[in-house]
Amino acid sequence: MTSRKPSSRPGALRPARPGRPRGPRRDRDERRVELLDAAERAIRRIGPHASMDHIAAEAGITKPILYSHFGDKAGLVTALAERVGGRLNEAVLAELSTTRRSGREVVAATIYAFCTFIETETELYRFLIQTAMSAPKRSGPRVASDISTEIAVSLGSSLRRAGADSGAAEPWAFAIVGMTFAGAGWWLERRSMSKDDLVEYLTQLLWSGLSGAGLAAGGAPSGNGAAEGRPASVTHLRDRLGDASGS
Repeated sequence: MTSRKPSSRPGALRPARPGRPRGPRRDRDERRVELLDAAERAIRRIGPHASMDHIAAEAGITKPILYSHFGDKAGLVTALAERVGGRLNEAVLAELSTTRRSGREVVAATIYAFCTFIETETELYRFLIQTAMSAPKRSGPRVASDISTEIAVSLGSSLRRAGADSGAAEPWAFAIVGMTFAGAGWWLERRSMSKDDLVEYLTQLLWSGLSGAGLAAGGAPSGNGAAEGRPASVTHLRDRLGDASGS
C-alpha cells in the first residue's frame, strides 16, 4: 500500500511542522528592553568587567543573538548610557519641576542626582565609564548629554531673569556635569566625607562662579543656607531624588 502525498492544491491542509507552537512574535523593542535588564543584572553581579558572554548567559541567549540586537559591545554601552541618562534626567526634572527653582538650586539638584546615581549603581557607573571611554564610539558622554541640555535651559532662564547674558548657559551646563562626574567619581573611591558635604562643597565652587556672572541677581535662595554658601535644600533634595530614583 502506497502512502499518499499531501495535496498541493490551494486550500489543501498541510501537515504541521515540528517545533515551537505558533504564537505572536516577540516585539523587538520589548526584547531589547529585556536584554538591557539582563545586562544591568550581570554588571551589578560581576562588576565593570562584565563581558558580552556574561550578559548573554544572564539573558539565557547566545552571544550572536545579543550582537544581533546591539551590533557590538559599543552598541550595548551606548544603549545603556542612553537609558541611564534618561534616569538621571528624570530624577533631576522631578525635583526641578516641583516649583520655580533658582539657578543655585538647579546646580545643587544636578550634583545630588549624579552622586545618588553612582552611590546606588556603583558597578553600572564604573562599567559605563570604563567601557565607554575605551570604546570606538566614545559613548560615555551620552550619559550626561541629555541632562546637560536640560540644565542649560534652566540656567538660561535664570540668567535671563537676572538680566544677564544667557549665551554661556550651554557650555556652563556641560562643564557643571563634567566637573560633577569627576568630583563624584573621586568621592566614590575615597568616601572621605558624606554625600551631603560633597554636594555642599561642589555647589559652593560652582555657585561662586555663576553668581559672579550675575545669576544671584535672579533670586538666590534666602535663609541660613544661602547666607552660609550651602545648598538651599540638601535634605529636601535627598528625599525627593531618592523617591524619584526608586520609582
